[in-house]
Amino acid sequence: MKIIITEKQYNKLTEDKLQKLCYTVWNQQKKRGEEPYIDDIIYDITDIRKNTNEDFQIIRPIWYRYNGGFNNLFEKLKNEIDEKIFDLTSDWGNLDTRVEVIEVSQFGRLGEDFGVDIFVNVDPNGTMDFQMYEEGTDNEIQVNDTIEAAYFEAQSNYEGSDLLGYLRGEVYDLFYKKLEKYGIPIDVDVDLKEF
Repeated sequence: MKIIITEKQYNKLTEDKLQKLCYTVWNQQKKRGEEPYIDDIIYDITDIRKNTNEDFQIIRPIWYRYNGGFNNLFEKLKNEIDEKIFDLTSDWGNLDTRVEVIEVSQFGRLGEDFGVDIFVNVDPNGTMDFQMYEEGTDNEIQVNDTIEAAYFEAQSNYEGSDLLGYLRGEVYDLFYKKLEKYGIPIDVDVDLKEF
């Protein structure tokens, strides 16, 4: 006897099995006294690559359900960082400053909850080393001063977006490491402003 099912029914069966697998992994983490996290073993078994569309459409919704929904995780994430100040240092660029989180908000995709925007002010009185080329020449300029001084010099040589891009990348790395446990994609936006 053959049983014929629709593609929708097949997908539902597959999703149920995948959810059971994920829940088993996360429950085992709890039993070991660990805080559940999206383990690489899930990606290895399912052959879904982390941080891909397939991950965000298949694995992350299961993760959100396991944790009481996207909004529950978002509130935990927001409570951890919103309106707080963090030290930001990096050996690359000799960066040493502070960042203040001024807003944490959700962003969506196709009507679904998808990720979190983090808006921060970077203290322009912090220090950094920044290298650039003088506009129209091959003369290298190095600024080892405040972020504000480096940004002023960068703007006068049309390199302002490069400097802000560097800062944005460093801020992203800071919050990615701190917030990865929530399993929510993040994006950051930076502004230079004293606080």
